[in-house]
Parts: sequence; structure tokens; C-alpha cells
Amino acid sequence: MALAKRWNLLNTLFLTGTLALALVVVPWRLATSGLRWSEALVFLAMTFAIGTAISGGYHRLFSHRAYRASRPVRFLFLCLGAAAFENSALKWSSDHRLHHQHVDSEQDPYAIQRGFWHAHWTWVMEAKALPLAGVADLEKDPLVAWQHRNHFLIGALVATLPLWIGLATGNVLGHLVFGLVLRIVITHHTTFFINSAAHVFGSRPYTDANSARDNWLLAPLTYGEGYHNFHHQWQWDYRNGALWYQWDTTKWLLNILGWLGMAGQFRRVPAATMTRARLHMEEKRLRERLVLASPGVATPMRDRLAAARLKLDAALASLHDRHEAWGQKKAEWRVKGQAKAEVWREAKAEWQASLATHRLELKTAWAEWRAARLEVRNALVYA
Repeated sequence: MALAKRWNLLNTLFLTGTLALALVVVPWRLATSGLRWSEALVFLAMTFAIGTAISGGYHRLFSHRAYRASRPVRFLFLCLGAAAFENSALKWSSDHRLHHQHVDSEQDPYAIQRGFWHAHWTWVMEAKALPLAGVADLEKDPLVAWQHRNHFLIGALVATLPLWIGLATGNVLGHLVFGLVLRIVITHHTTFFINSAAHVFGSRPYTDANSARDNWLLAPLTYGEGYHNFHHQWQWDYRNGALWYQWDTTKWLLNILGWLGMAGQFRRVPAATMTRARLHMEEKRLRERLVLASPGVATPMRDRLAAARLKLDAALASLHDRHEAWGQKKAEWRVKGQAKAEVWREAKAEWQASLATHRLELKTAWAEWRAARLEVRNALVYA
């Protein structure tokens, strides 16, 4: 009786049952028949398609409205996302928005403070049912409402595609083991790792106001979702791996859809804002380390560090504002039809001269910041 009160029996049996089944049948299949290329191909295709539907659809499109997508893209994400068996997009978004609103608090559905495994998956198994909240915009979407009513049936139809491929190729068992059972388990736990591991392991380059962390190791496993500190600071950005070298397959796919005209209105945090946030965190950590130095050494260094950071912050903001102003001016000229060749060249030359001045100021500010940072670090070495 106590178990029934605490646990959702269906969720618990499904999550633990699929995991237990995979742990038995996958090694057995590998030992007896090996892994055929068709099985591997179907497994990878299903895993990538459904995982990306969660990342790009459930998460970035529906939960955060980070971009806009055409009806076919939204329909495809809803159908594929249902096959993750992580509830409907409406319910998923409701829980996720609640997580962001109350991160690390008692109201957080999967608060890491309640333990790694609670955040990972036991919160899904608990009998406590969270009502829909904060998703009035999604409830008005006919496609989302349709998927919410039929998500289990839709998910079952999509998830059993390996069965039909197995029937067509004469290899039903192999495709069911890898394309269905193992795929479900992998989809679940790669999603769950963002709620658990990405709140425990990694760095916090943008903010330490919450437990979310950037973890480059998780990024390839989660279609780019591993940069979780960035995401919690700017949840409305369509990217998670915002820097060019960061792995984010979902972002790359969305960019392709944008080039094809099937997605657009991508929301991005300005690069200057990201840099300023990183600088603030770096200064904060250096100031915390200065407590190891004597007051006579620490106080002037702390002041120099603050002055250098403020100067660099102002230079970054000024350069960003200059770029924004130029973009607005170009848009105004296009609307008014005043971009005549000679006048345009004069305006552009004036802007470029101003830009060169701002860049020089920024270069000087960076040099002062690096010098102040180096002085602090050297002082701590010899303190």
C-alpha cells in the first residue's frame, strides 16, 4: 500500500522494465547474433530523430519559444517527440517551465537538491501529479492540443517503425532489440542526464545563481543540450552551444531549416552580453581568491581588478551599441530608399572610423584586464 501511494505504477514499471529488458536482451543478442549494419543504422536514426525532436521541438520550440517553425516541422517534432514516451509536448513544457521558474527550490519538479536520482528519474515515478501550469499559449495551438490528446498512440506508431523494417528485412527480433528497446532506454536517460548530471558536473561560466552547469561531455550525447549553464542564463536562446566550436547538432539542424525557409525568428543573446557575463564570473572568482592575500596586497588589487573589469565591460557595451545602431540605420535607409551611392559611402566610412576607435578602446581595456588578472594570480602564488 505504501508503494502505491508513493509511486506511479505505470511510469515505474515502464522506466525500470525497459531498462531491465535492455540489460538482458541487448547483451544476449550481441553474444548470439552480433550487431548487423541495418540494426545499427535503424537504432542510430531513430535515436537521433527522436532525441532531436525532444531537444529542438519539446524543449527549444515549445517550452521556450526560442524560434518559430513551419507547420510541417512542428508536426514532425510532435510526432517524433511522442515516441520518446516522455509525455505530451504540453505536459513536458509545463513541467520544464516550472523547473526554470523555480530552479533549485521546493517547487522545482526535478530539483537537484533532492538528490541525483530524484532529478534523473524518480521524480517521474512519483505518484504526485503536477497540473498543467504556465502553458496557456500552447493550449491554444491546435497541433499541440491534438498531440496532447493522442500522444501515446502517436508515440506507439512512430516507435514501432523498427518492427515494420524488421518485417520487411526478415529480421524482426534484431530491430526490436536495438531499434525499439535499447532506443527507448537511451532516449530516456540522455534526456534525464540534463536534469541530473548537468546540475552536478561541469563549469558555471555565466552565472552561479543556480546549479546548472556547462558540460561539454554531455553535449554530443544530448544533441547539444550539455551547455546547461548558458541555457539557464538565457533560456530563450535557440542555441545551447552558442560558441562556434561547441557541439550542438540541434542548433545546426535548426540553422539548416532556417536556410530552407522552414524555421526563423531565431532568438540569440548578443555576443557582448555573453562576454560580459563571463567577465563578471571571472572577476568574482578572482576576488574570492584574494581573501588568501594580506589586506595590504588584496585591497589595491581588488580595486584595480574592479576598475579594469568595468572599463572592459563599458567598452564591450559601447561596441555592441555601435553595431546595433548601424544595423538600425541600415534598416531605416532601406525603408526610406535613401541609400544612394555617394551618401552611403560617406556614412559607411564614418561608421568604420567610429568602429575602429571603439575597437581600439576595447583592445586597451582587454590589455588592462589581463594585466590586472595576471597581477592577482601572481600575488596569490607568492602570498
